[in-house]
Amino acid sequence: MKDIYTFKSWNPWHGCRKYSEGCANCYMFVLDRAHKVQGLSTEVFRTKNFSKPMERDRKGNFKVPPGYWVRVNMTSDTFLEEADPWREEMWRIIRYRSDVKFYILTKRALRMADHLPADWGEGYENVQLNVTCENQRAFDERWPILRDIPARHKGMNLSPLIGPIDIEPALSSGQIEHIDLGGEAYGGLRPCRFEWVKQISDACARHRVNFAFDSTGEVFIKDGRSYRIPDQKTQLHQAFRSGLSHYYGPVRFNLYDPEYGTLLTEEELYHPRYNLHRCAECSMAFGCAGCGNCGRCKDVELVDLDEIWTPE
Repeated sequence: MKDIYTFKSWNPWHGCRKYSEGCANCYMFVLDRAHKVQGLSTEVFRTKNFSKPMERDRKGNFKVPPGYWVRVNMTSDTFLEEADPWREEMWRIIRYRSDVKFYILTKRALRMADHLPADWGEGYENVQLNVTCENQRAFDERWPILRDIPARHKGMNLSPLIGPIDIEPALSSGQIEHIDLGGEAYGGLRPCRFEWVKQISDACARHRVNFAFDSTGEVFIKDGRSYRIPDQKTQLHQAFRSGLSHYYGPVRFNLYDPEYGTLLTEEELYHPRYNLHRCAECSMAFGCAGCGNCGRCKDVELVDLDEIWTPE
């Protein structure tokens, strides 16, 4: 199948089964229908992109450059049972590409500890482990598990936020580097409330943890008034304009040359650039791999991140 997310994510397998309340209106099922993906979205299969991080261009350079942020399994779940036969090979690729940052997100926190690689130790320096929590019940189940798993980098994704969450236990641990949050979209109408987001935003500010409020969702409630926002671009812009996101600087990774094992300098790493006309009102910018200048935007003016976001 064609990789729906092209360059910014790596989907070694595709397909998933709904796991908890947050999955009710999962974007993957909607996008599969839109892209006319053959078969059922609940059928899990290995994709043609399995070796994507290992691919090289004609000059012998990796197509995924050193320092790049790659989101893993955005059309599935890394710890899904059906993927057990392929996961060790995925870990071998991640281990080898020690010069690339891999963002791993799961709802299946209960399976994480038993399905990390044998040499995980205190964690791979190039991997950030994240759990998704859509409400307090999910947080209470998944955060203690993530808390107790050793990892060099940890984060959380609170999307779709369908209930309030007391995030303080995670933030006060000092383990969380970044939190993403969004309301429900893709036809889902469960509301996201301003006060829920504000509580999490304020907590992140107290602990100086990067917080990206990246989407209001389709139904957003503020000051007792309900707003219907069907357009996803507007959902993103309204979240940005709320002023609830916080950026305190980039998460620091030690990345190594995969062949020589030498620590790479900042000058040797990919530095994302952003389209001023498209990315300037996007709260996801500081956790994004940047603009690939793919040709789909009419107006492109590439700028550095600090021209969009200044650390607080």
